[in-house]
Amino acid sequence: MLIARPTQYGAGLTFYGDYWDLENLHRTIHDLAGGSPLKGDLQDYLLGLAYDVRHAFQRDREEESFGRDEYDRVIYRGVKILWPVFLFQTALLRWSAAYQSTGKEQQANLYRLEHCAESALNEYDASIALECVGWLDSFCGVPDDYLVTHVSEVCYRYVFTGAAGKTRFKRLPAALHSLRPFSKEYEEYKGHIAEVAKEKGCEPHELRLRREWPAFKW
Repeated sequence: MLIARPTQYGAGLTFYGDYWDLENLHRTIHDLAGGSPLKGDLQDYLLGLAYDVRHAFQRDREEESFGRDEYDRVIYRGVKILWPVFLFQTALLRWSAAYQSTGKEQQANLYRLEHCAESALNEYDASIALECVGWLDSFCGVPDDYLVTHVSEVCYRYVFTGAAGKTRFKRLPAALHSLRPFSKEYEEYKGHIAEVAKEKGCEPHELRLRREWPAFKW
């Protein structure tokens, strides 16, 4: 069983499961990423979800007790992921699956992942969740030259612009829409990166921009 809970201050969700469910999801992500039309940075970004899931089932991240009493109590392993990252990766995974043959087990894992996203969004704020789920359902892909470093920039603004909590979560739909390849925010970012790359004598995709992330409330 896979379970997701929103973090206290609206930054993301904590994704939980037992070893077998997480390990199975990890294999599904690798299978779908390996046979997908995604290449280069996009494929690597999708595999970032597999990386987080692997560290979860290896007990490198979070652990939580679930159950009503001593007879049904279980310890699940989990990992925290920022909302824009998790939803973008989930959308990429579903989009990738559309271009290849998938089995029932893989489809089941896709639906479990999407259910976790929807349940955690709704648990935090159902009205905002409606917009976010709509974005997820309407995701129609990104071009091969999409700059995934833009997702990190969107996450940074989402986490550090304004107050945390419900105020932060209200900014999530706008953050998600800015991830679209034809959004104003993406076009501005793409232009900026093109200028930086030209100055450094390299291609935009060769840039690996680093930004310091102060401690923040999840």
